Amino acid sequence: MIENLILTIFHFFRGLGITGMFLSMFTENIGIPLPTEIGYLVGQELVNLGKYHYWLILLVTTAGHVGGSLVSYGLGRWGDSAVSRKIRQQKRIIKVHERLSKWYQKYGNLTIFLTRFVGYVRPWSSYVAGFAGVRFWPFFIYTLIGSIIFNIFNLYFANVFILIWRRYVILHLLIVSVIGLIFFAFIIYELLKGLLDRFRSGV
Repeated sequence: MIENLILTIFHFFRGLGITGMFLSMFTENIGIPLPTEIGYLVGQELVNLGKYHYWLILLVTTAGHVGGSLVSYGLGRWGDSAVSRKIRQQKRIIKVHERLSKWYQKYGNLTIFLTRFVGYVRPWSSYVAGFAGVRFWPFFIYTLIGSIIFNIFNLYFANVFILIWRRYVILHLLIVSVIGLIFFAFIIYELLKGLLDRFRSGV
């Protein structure tokens, strides 16, 4: 069942083509837990099929990362809605802010670059940078450079994965099952953690 759901999600984004690839990157970078690996697999497959040039795929994946990050940054920096205030009160955001504050003290603006490579921090780091008052241009430049490098590595590993997938058909069920278990274990963990935090706070 899990493997069928993972394949369904993959085929959905693959059906959207280059747009689906962009959306998967954009969505993850505004804080919605969607595995960007799907987008990289779609993008690299489009390259392998000769439908798009590698550099265009790199450009679109980078645009998705940077675009989502800028939206999150803008909400944190200038957003003053009830939703924005609610987000700032979330324990996850508070913890990320505390951790990033230490990184900023130690590494300065280089922290923006480093967070591109830290999965559990990346989706929220842009929002935190926004309401922490990080200047726009350093944020944009470091996010852009970090995203380009991050995408180059991930497209490479996506290509390796595709080669393994095609060569070892017997491993398909095992590979998809492992990916599915990791993804849904993370989702379930986050849901349970959220419920536990609400229970402790008496909400």
